[in-house]
Amino acid sequence: MSNMLNLVLFGPPGAGKGTQSEKLIDKYGLVHLSTGDILRSEIARGTKLGMEAKQIMDRGNLVSDEIVIGMIESKLDANPNANGFIFDGFPRTQAQAIALDDLLQKKGTAISGMLALEVDNEELIKRLLIRGKESGRADDQNEDIIRNRVNEYNNKTLPLKQYYSEQAKFHSIHGIGSIDSIFNELVNRITFIQAEIELTMLENDIEHLDLTINDFEVATEISEELENDISDVRNSESRKKTGTGKVKNTSKPTSKKSVLAKKTNEEKKQAPKKAATKSLTAKTKGVTEKATPKKAVAKKATTKTSSKKTAVKKVVKKSAVKSPSKKEAPKKATQKVVAKAPIKKAPLKKAAPKKKK
Repeated sequence: MSNMLNLVLFGPPGAGKGTQSEKLIDKYGLVHLSTGDILRSEIARGTKLGMEAKQIMDRGNLVSDEIVIGMIESKLDANPNANGFIFDGFPRTQAQAIALDDLLQKKGTAISGMLALEVDNEELIKRLLIRGKESGRADDQNEDIIRNRVNEYNNKTLPLKQYYSEQAKFHSIHGIGSIDSIFNELVNRITFIQAEIELTMLENDIEHLDLTINDFEVATEISEELENDISDVRNSESRKKTGTGKVKNTSKPTSKKSVLAKKTNEEKKQAPKKAATKSLTAKTKGVTEKATPKKAVAKKATTKTSSKKTAVKKVVKKSAVKSPSKKEAPKKATQKVVAKAPIKKAPLKKAAPKKKK
């Protein structure tokens, strides 16, 4: 209902309000809401509101604003797909105008503009007297009665003019001239009202879009900050010591599988190194056991063996430092140690018989 064209058409008796409202209804496809017509319709249909209104009217009292607003709400609900409504004869007081605004706001729409046909008092009296002769209406044939009606209208509608002027919805239309010229002026004002409605809707859309963009930018900044914080935490946790050197691992583990695969690969690379070291240790131990049990070995031979043992230890240590990616390095180190081991030296065995002489 927000894009409906809802008009309040004002005009004193004799201003041509009825004629112009019919032309506006035909042009814009509006639903005519006249409180008098609504009351008669509700009474004829025997609705709850109609029966309440009839009882009040039979007592000679005025129907309350609450009942009239209830009838208007029923009319609005009965025409949910209407292009808009034109309110004729309502509201008549500021209290009714406020109640109508509250009702329309609840329905998601509002009064688009108030169109007031302005005609001076003398012209109004002249028109009503002519109409009285043509229609035979007694209230249009007495000039004093006509003047009282016009004055009452002006006094009651003045607060409404101020009320809608404060909302920038009051539009004064010069009501003297031909029917078509007055209608064209009404159409021009309505075109202006529709342009204002479209502009307001566009401004609201832009404001909503700005808020959406700002919210997105703030959310993006927060997201980036959180990502940076998470990255810092991951990097600090991944700094570990590997091998004999200090290596900073800045990679981000993506899953448990990738972490396990990486660990398995590292263990495979370390396997040749551990095997070579174990082989070197075993062979060195064998050389030492064969060389040291002989008590008859000379001091010089013992010193030589110790120096070679030291050399073996250095070779082992050197081999351990080498990168596990060089798989051939442990084999070469093993061959070198075996070649220098004092296993093949026989003189140590021949030296024992000489002591028996």
